[in-house]
Amino acid sequence: MTEAVGQRSGADSDRTTRPDVLREPCRTAAAWQAADVADPAAWQFELSPAQLDELESGLRESRRNGIALLKLTRERFPLPTLAPTLERVARCLEGGPGFAVIRGLPAERYDDAELATLLWATTQYLGSPVSQDSRGRKLRRIRCATESRAGGGAADLELRTGGSDVVALLSPRLGGRSSVVSSAALYNEVLRREPVLVERLYRRFAVDRRGEELPGERPYRMLPLACWYDGELSLRYDRFDIESAQRFPAAPRLAPADLELFDLLDELAASSELRFSFDVEPGDIQLFNNYAVLHAHVQRRCRAVPAARDHVLRLWLTLHNGRRLPPGFTWTTPGYGGPRGRGGVTPQRRPGRPASGRSERRAHRTVCGQPDARHVAVPTLKGEERHGVRHPVPGDRWAGGHAV
Repeated sequence: MTEAVGQRSGADSDRTTRPDVLREPCRTAAAWQAADVADPAAWQFELSPAQLDELESGLRESRRNGIALLKLTRERFPLPTLAPTLERVARCLEGGPGFAVIRGLPAERYDDAELATLLWATTQYLGSPVSQDSRGRKLRRIRCATESRAGGGAADLELRTGGSDVVALLSPRLGGRSSVVSSAALYNEVLRREPVLVERLYRRFAVDRRGEELPGERPYRMLPLACWYDGELSLRYDRFDIESAQRFPAAPRLAPADLELFDLLDELAASSELRFSFDVEPGDIQLFNNYAVLHAHVQRRCRAVPAARDHVLRLWLTLHNGRRLPPGFTWTTPGYGGPRGRGGVTPQRRPGRPASGRSERRAHRTVCGQPDARHVAVPTLKGEERHGVRHPVPGDRWAGGHAV
């Protein structure tokens, strides 16, 4: 029987109760090492010809009916043969290794708007998209780091978590390489090597909100890295956002032991025993459970692909059947036309614009079958990280690349 210390109220709304601390190794399917997931049968799902025909038929029908992307639900995009496979994908994300790849979509057949429709429609069977920025955009086109000329790739990037329950990525034109580490395996190693640091995972840290807070709110959230709740271990980690929050005078200061913990997590996440990397082909749909794995992705270099098209499509999803989490570990965001979600960014009223006005809706709308790049394009600011909107801070230790 798993040993935990602390008591929890039966009500999820109790934020003051001392959290349970898991003091023995987590022994679930999510606690894997690299050798355990070397066989892709555990996490890769190949689309069959019948399923591809089904997607093609759904795409044609949605275009014919002119359904706006935010109105495209699984009821409006039936996938009778693919749906059982997507149920297996959902079980892989929750109850399995915590990541999955849906392979076989012929990306070269479709333009960007069509691929956005296929990504949206497929993931509707897994969860509900949440807003990714203060403009309310649920589907974003982002730029990833590329493999360096010296051969550097995903194995050289810091792994992290982010978004909502799950992040979904689709690279339309370029393949690449991704790396993942089991959060539970990281936890187990911290427990084995430095058990005195484990309890710090449950403490609240200031996490930079990157300017996406609502007026009157703090520019950072106070969040724990780990929680042991309802028999599930969840862990998230983004050192950059924690350290960048130190620029705010009101944010609690990091202690030397906190930095020791972060250094240990970074060391473990980079180890070949825990870190697993795999190749990604154009059209692959990658899915990462942000409570179960840390992840990173880089794209291949290709001069034949214009810079304007070497993007990745990204969704943040709240799973339909996701794990229960205490309120202090996550937060809710409005659905504006869909169900409320966990995590993500609450949209703001734009200055001089009505919150529900036509111009505001256009900022996050894609009409099926209309390859209008404005509907999915993501403008980037000079100095920002284009894969996740990272704002540099003086003396930060982040060197570019991945943030999903």
